[in-house]
Amino acid sequence: MSAELDELHRRAAELGHELVERGTSARLHAIERVEAAVGRLAEAGPVSEIVERAVGEAAEGAGLDRVLLSRIDEGRLAAEALHWAGDAAAAAAALARLRAAPVELAYPLIEGELLRRRLPAVVRTSEPEPPERQAHWEVMRWREYVVAPVLMGGRVAGFLQGDRLAGAEPLGPVDREALDRFAKGFAEVFEHAVLLRRLRSQRQELRQVASWADARSVELSDGVIDLAHDRQAPLARDPARPPPADSRLHDLLTPRETEVLEHMVRGEPNAEIARALVVSEGTVKFHVKNILRKMSVSNRAEATAHYLRFSLRGEPGSR
Repeated sequence: MSAELDELHRRAAELGHELVERGTSARLHAIERVEAAVGRLAEAGPVSEIVERAVGEAAEGAGLDRVLLSRIDEGRLAAEALHWAGDAAAAAAALARLRAAPVELAYPLIEGELLRRRLPAVVRTSEPEPPERQAHWEVMRWREYVVAPVLMGGRVAGFLQGDRLAGAEPLGPVDREALDRFAKGFAEVFEHAVLLRRLRSQRQELRQVASWADARSVELSDGVIDLAHDRQAPLARDPARPPPADSRLHDLLTPRETEVLEHMVRGEPNAEIARALVVSEGTVKFHVKNILRKMSVSNRAEATAHYLRFSLRGEPGSR
């Protein structure tokens, strides 16, 4: 009897060791697939292409059939891209429905809890939870799915959700880790692409300002100097102050927005502008957003360049 028990213990130990080895092998294989998928994604072109390709690469890397990428927009989960293996028509139809109905990230939604915890999870409909707790369930009809937050700039910017179609291998910890690793890699690739795009835009604006300054210096040096007029010329203005705003800017912006824009032209951050105008930083942000919208520009550098063209050269502000 003792010998039989020893043999059973030995076989159990061997089986346990074999299961551990299989699990380790599956995990390492999944990590390799994810790293390859992130590498391919990094070779994509513009930001829009990165978003479109991300779901397909996530499915390939994590071994999933469907992957949905959603962004968080003012407390709602809005669908961005969807991969549906072997059925592009179903993916397009489902994505259209998802985009038309953003999901409120509030209790009792599971993703609302994951937003706070910032952790990946495997969600199963077999648990004693109503399916309505799962984001996008009405369209996706998840049987079970793995979800991973996409962290950017220290906050959750969105979620990746993925599943396998009926009859496939159930989802487990390896799938959860795989999608989480891809989400981290996707965030790095996306942030890098956005920063490069912003840098190119800033460089373009700086070139425009430099070109204007060069042309202006030529105009000043070549201008005729008249003794009578120049003798009575007013003192030069404070170089730290921007030139006065053109009348067209006054027609476009409110007086307070014009004040904020002049501080922006000096290169002051929002906090410094708030102190100078004795308002809250949130109020300054509100004015800045309105200024960019009214001037049809996307950042402060573009607003500064347009201000200079408006005020010093009188060129049209529209592009």
